[in-house]
Amino acid sequence: MASIPSSTLSQSITIRVLAASTGVCYRISLHPSQLAVATIRGHLAAAVPTSDQILLLGPPYKVPRDSTLQSEEVLNSLRLGDQEDEQLPPPPTNAEQAKSQFRSFLSTTERTGARRLFLFSKQALSENAPDPIPCNLGPVDLILPAEPPGSSPLDMTQSTIAAQPMHQALAAYERQFMLYLCQGRVLADGADMRLQSCLQCVQEQAVIARALRAAVSNHSDHFNGAARTRSEFMSVFQAKTSGHATLLQNFDSILTELGSVSLNSALVAIARGSGRIMETLLDTVPVEREKAWAQQCQTSHDRLITLFTELDTAFSQLGSPSSREDETRQDLEAEQAVQTLGNEIQEVARKIRDRQAQRVERLTGDHGKVVKIIMDAINAEAQEGKEDEVQKAFTPLRQLANDSKDIIPEMMEDDKVMKELLLKVAAAKTNAMKRMKVRLREVSVAQSSIQRVLSSVGVLKSALSQQSDNMLHLEHVAELSTSYRDFLAELRRRKAYCQAVSSNSSAMMERLAVMRSDEVKAREKFLRGPGRHLMPPFFEIFVPTLATPPPLFTPQMPSLVEMDTLPDVGPAEVTNTMIQGAADTGVSSASTLTTESQAVQATKVSVGEGIDESMALAQRQDQVIVSAANSGNGDVIMDSALPDTETADLKTLAYENAVLRQALERMGSKAPQSYIEEAKVESAEAAKIAALEQELERLKVGKKTVESELAATKSAKPVGDSSDKISHSSFDIGDVGLFMPTGRGSGNKRIYLAFHTNCPHRYLSTDNIKGNPDFVLGRIVYQEELVAGGMGTDANPYGLHVGTQFWVLTVEVLKSSPK
Repeated sequence: MASIPSSTLSQSITIRVLAASTGVCYRISLHPSQLAVATIRGHLAAAVPTSDQILLLGPPYKVPRDSTLQSEEVLNSLRLGDQEDEQLPPPPTNAEQAKSQFRSFLSTTERTGARRLFLFSKQALSENAPDPIPCNLGPVDLILPAEPPGSSPLDMTQSTIAAQPMHQALAAYERQFMLYLCQGRVLADGADMRLQSCLQCVQEQAVIARALRAAVSNHSDHFNGAARTRSEFMSVFQAKTSGHATLLQNFDSILTELGSVSLNSALVAIARGSGRIMETLLDTVPVEREKAWAQQCQTSHDRLITLFTELDTAFSQLGSPSSREDETRQDLEAEQAVQTLGNEIQEVARKIRDRQAQRVERLTGDHGKVVKIIMDAINAEAQEGKEDEVQKAFTPLRQLANDSKDIIPEMMEDDKVMKELLLKVAAAKTNAMKRMKVRLREVSVAQSSIQRVLSSVGVLKSALSQQSDNMLHLEHVAELSTSYRDFLAELRRRKAYCQAVSSNSSAMMERLAVMRSDEVKAREKFLRGPGRHLMPPFFEIFVPTLATPPPLFTPQMPSLVEMDTLPDVGPAEVTNTMIQGAADTGVSSASTLTTESQAVQATKVSVGEGIDESMALAQRQDQVIVSAANSGNGDVIMDSALPDTETADLKTLAYENAVLRQALERMGSKAPQSYIEEAKVESAEAAKIAALEQELERLKVGKKTVESELAATKSAKPVGDSSDKISHSSFDIGDVGLFMPTGRGSGNKRIYLAFHTNCPHRYLSTDNIKGNPDFVLGRIVYQEELVAGGMGTDANPYGLHVGTQFWVLTVEVLKSSPK
């Protein structure tokens, strides 16, 4: 929201505040630094005490804040509202324009963006608020002069008038016309003042109508907010209470089902060893206490339903937009009456004011003519032969008197119409203020009802939250059967974990002991052989530890006390065929809970760091340990596949299998064995499935044979036959390819394309590529031919045209740039 620009910081800002109950406009001129709600309230304290003030700014009508008032946008919209209320239309040039250019006291839409600031009084909203003071507009009665005021403009002395009866008659004419003129001026000035009073009064009635709009709009906002709260709370309440009702209704049957679930025999034995007798799940539940608690929850649930019914009834009593149609219609009729009254004033009162002004102009002209005729006759009388000029002057004077004799009566008749209109406007404002008091009281009562209902919603929310907490105890009982099944799976997983840790640690310790024994023999062989010819500096200066034995590696593994506390709940329901197969094939490379095997790590050799091909092949074998105790050349190769290692691998796979089983059981409501049995019974294609399983086993055997032959071929291939030349015109197994990044795919992984000549669409499989290197040099060990599917699908990961043939190459990384 924009703040006040620096260019206006030195200028005062006038804020117009409109009184809702009376329509009176208060103008407050403030320096921009004083533009705050508290300052405005202080200026209005004389009209309404600060503690009783309610300010609404809009539309939309909200209580203003300092940041809102100080916004340039809001200030401009307030100025626009001032212009709409005060700007008069240009003078009409004809009757049609005069009818269409009446001042609009009430705008029908908010498209102009104008805003207004209204002042409400809390006292006026109270039930004991006094009736508004009746509106009195003035001037009601006009006092017309009975005698012409002031002296006569005729240049005649009193003696001359007394001496000449004709002159006295002429002076009487002048006095009569002067009286008409003075009476006409009083009537014309009264018409103008009454017109201004009527216009001001209608403007105040328009303010009252707009203030009622503001109050109704503010009330509608509260009502709509309450309706949203009702809808949201009703949805949450019904969802929770329906679940509570179902649980309470089925609680007895849940207890019965728990009585039919037998505890594991190991758990029953543990309980008997502790002096307790527990044979079913129900024996672990304090049944009587839970039943008493369920009864209390049922009572609370019934009370909640009763309170919710009362709250829903209270919401329905707040009404609806359709139920307020009559009030809306009456408010619209009141606004139309204000506009009609304004049009009548502008059409009738303005015309009367204009006619009165024209009549005064005529009376002024006639009085001037009378004075001129009289003065000309008196001056001509002194000349010889014109003694009868005074007598002749009476003829035009009588003519003027006859022509203007009806002016004052006509003005008095119009004055009566103006007076009636004045009283009508005053009575209309009095009625508007009385109606405003009633409507504001209705709005105040309705908003108070909304606040009470919303307070009830808060209380009911707290009660529902407490009820949900209370129902947790019963939900524990309802979920006990499922939790017990997960409990058994948890015990099996933990036991498998302890066994895997113990087995792996034992295997590691035994392997380290064997390695140290071999190292001791190797050191003894060196010291008894070439080492005995070294000079003392080699032992004392160069390598002080040359003659010392290798350090003894004795790590202290933490004691698995938990292993002794875990009861043996028996094996899982399904025989783990994966573990049986693992005994033949070794450690599964798909394990996510074990580190990479030594053989895989040995293959990750950097070719570009000065290591030749023979060294790379040597590192693919297990580590060579030299022992001085062996015959021949003393070089022996230690076999890594020790029996203890195989046992540790099997224990690890058993632990992984326990984890997977637990995850599967949590995802479904039945154990895996149940699904297998159901599939065997329900499937009509059981024989076909069995045949497919046998075919799959044959394919696995064939794959293992091919892999063995491939490994034998590679091992038989001379080291010198390996070529490091980069292939670019063809790509076969064993070729070396250079792959460069061309973009990024899923998982923010780079896409690598082979450097080629007329061999496009060779992409690198990044499954065994770590990080995002700038290039990859690798020997092709496998390639897969594919056809691109639809754009954006897994069958087209590289964004190729549909139907394009491409290859995915798996390589043994020879060199890659770090990234």
